[in-house]
Amino acid sequence: MESHSGKGFKNARKVLRLMLKIPAGSKRCAPERPDVSLWRETTLRRGARTSWQARQAIGLWLADAPAVMRTDALQIVAELVANVIQHVPDGTGRDWVGLRLGFGAGFVRLEVIDPGTPTSAPGFIPRQPAPMEEAGRGLGIVAGLSARCGTYVVERGRRVVWAELATAVAVPEA
Repeated sequence: MESHSGKGFKNARKVLRLMLKIPAGSKRCAPERPDVSLWRETTLRRGARTSWQARQAIGLWLADAPAVMRTDALQIVAELVANVIQHVPDGTGRDWVGLRLGFGAGFVRLEVIDPGTPTSAPGFIPRQPAPMEEAGRGLGIVAGLSARCGTYVVERGRRVVWAELATAVAVPEA
């Protein structure tokens, strides 16, 4: 499995381009993870405190994880939730963000679920912002911190954006 963790935006972009060309049935980019033995999940109301609430949940769920992995997971969830708040249109029944954390053998999987964007297909291609731009780095940060990442759509157009962190942490008890 190729890893782009810590390689920077340029290398992460190259790896993501390769990932996007892999067939959907391939285990490498398959949205479903049957090898996840335990999921923790919650649904948060979108608002000014959503990112903070998501970080609190991840921090609690990963309380016994190594500090470096926990810090990376907190940054990833902050970036993904910020994208939902910024880019997903508001509306009736669209005031939520789902958060899932799955534990598998050798990895932890973070998923942020949103109501979807009816006008655009899901994509996970980090931008290359200009040096002085204040925005546009979130997906690049996620790609740089994670071992694998991507997106897929589930029922009713809901979008799932996910990232996996490699770990030697044992799966916690249910």
